[in-house]
Amino acid sequence: MTDKNEDSSVMAEVKTEEAKNFKDVLPEKVKHPSTWITAGLVVFYLFLLGFLDFVLWIIAGAQFLFTLFSKEPNLHLSVFSIKLRNYIIQIIDFVTYSTKERPFPFNPFPSDKE
Repeated sequence: MTDKNEDSSVMAEVKTEEAKNFKDVLPEKVKHPSTWITAGLVVFYLFLLGFLDFVLWIIAGAQFLFTLFSKEPNLHLSVFSIKLRNYIIQIIDFVTYSTKERPFPFNPFPSDKE
């Protein structure tokens, strides 16, 4: 009967030791809130890219119609599409961790000069 008690106490010690080791294995970055905020923003911006894909279809269709009826694309839509392209590039750079700089609305909307 004492063997059973000794086995259970040894097992309890092993389990607590495993729990301590698991907590030690987790790097500090995993525990830091900014890591999880960035992960949430990445998910948000990926959903936003899906919406911007739809906006891009609308711009392309509108430009086609302008070109069809007026023989040239709309200048305002062209300028906006350049800004949208630069914004999409910023988002892609952020979600692929190529840069830590967060896109709009955390930074100014990109201009057509970039």
